Amino acid sequence: MRQRLNALFDVLGMRVRRWSLRRHPRQRTITLTQKRIYILPSAAGFGFLLLLVLLLLLAINYENNLVYGLTFLLAGLFVVSILHTYGNLAGLELSAVAGHDCFCGEAAGFALQLRAAPGREHEQLRLSWDRGTPRLLDLTDERERQIELALPTDSRGPLDPGPLRLETSFPLGFFRAWTWIDTGLTALVYPQPQPCRLPQRRAEPGDSGTALLKSLEHDEFQGLARYQRGASVRQIAWKTYARGQGLFTKEYASPVAEALWLEWDSWPGVDTETRLSRLCFWALELAQGQQPYGLRLPGVCIEPDWGEGHRRAVLRALALYGQSPATEPPRSKMWREGR
Repeated sequence: MRQRLNALFDVLGMRVRRWSLRRHPRQRTITLTQKRIYILPSAAGFGFLLLLVLLLLLAINYENNLVYGLTFLLAGLFVVSILHTYGNLAGLELSAVAGHDCFCGEAAGFALQLRAAPGREHEQLRLSWDRGTPRLLDLTDERERQIELALPTDSRGPLDPGPLRLETSFPLGFFRAWTWIDTGLTALVYPQPQPCRLPQRRAEPGDSGTALLKSLEHDEFQGLARYQRGASVRQIAWKTYARGQGLFTKEYASPVAEALWLEWDSWPGVDTETRLSRLCFWALELAQGQQPYGLRLPGVCIEPDWGEGHRRAVLRALALYGQSPATEPPRSKMWREGR
C-alpha cells in the first residue's frame, strides 16, 4: 500500500513540475514571487492538524474552555506559519552564473548566486539537483552569496543538470514551500584520463610545428607576455613583478622541427571510451610539459600547438567525439521524465 502511494505521489509530483516548468521560460536570473512558490503541509504539518482535530473533539466532548483556548491558539500558530514559510522564499533573487567542466567520474560544479530581498532574511534554504547532494544555507548576515552545487558524472559529453529545486520548511516545519527553476546551466564532461604508454609519431612533412613558442629554460629568450591563468610558476618574471610593473611571463623561442601527434589509431583493437581516455591522459601530460602536439580523430584534426586554449580545444573534441550536435545534453532520469 505504501509503495502504491509513493508511486502515486511521484507521478503527481512529476506532472506538477512539468506544468510549472512550462509556465515559466528558462531564465538566468529570477525573483521568486507568489506565481513561482508552491506550499503544502509537510508530514509534521499533517500530524499537527490531526492533533488539532483531536483537541477540538476533546474540548467539545468535555465542554472545556481551556482546551478550546489551547486548540484555537495552536490553530492560529498553524495558520501564521504559512505566511512565515512563504515569506522565507518570497523576494529571493537567484542567478545562474556558470557551469564548470570536469573529467568523467568527478563532480561537475554549477555556480549560483543568491541575493536576499530588501529588509528580509532567508533561513534554512535547501537547494538541490535531482541526483546531486543538497546544499543548506542561510542569508542572514550576508545579503548576497555565491555557492556551487555539485552533480556526479558517469559519462562524457555535455551535461544538463535539469531543474533546480529550492525549498524551505522554516520556521516550524509545518509547511514546505518550494519552486523549480530551469537555470539553463550546462557543463562539459571530459573523458576520464587513463595512464598508458604513448606510441609516438612525429609530424610529417608539411605539418605545422616550426618556430613554436615554448617555455623551456634552455631556449632563447623571446620577451615578456601578459600573465595568463594556468601558466607555470617558473615562467613568471618575478623581478618585473617586484618592481611593480605588473605580472608577466617569460617566453622563449625554439625552432621545433617535429611535433607529436595524438592519434586515434595508436591503440588498435581498443574500444572507443578507452581510446578517448588514453588520448585525454596524454593531452594533459603534453600540455603540462608544454610540448606541442596535435590530435587526429576520425573526422577531426587539430593541428599541433600548445597553450591553455589548445588544451581546451583538444579536451572539448575528445568530450564531444561521436555525439551529434543536435542531440540534447544528457539529463537526469527524473528530468527526462518530467519533460
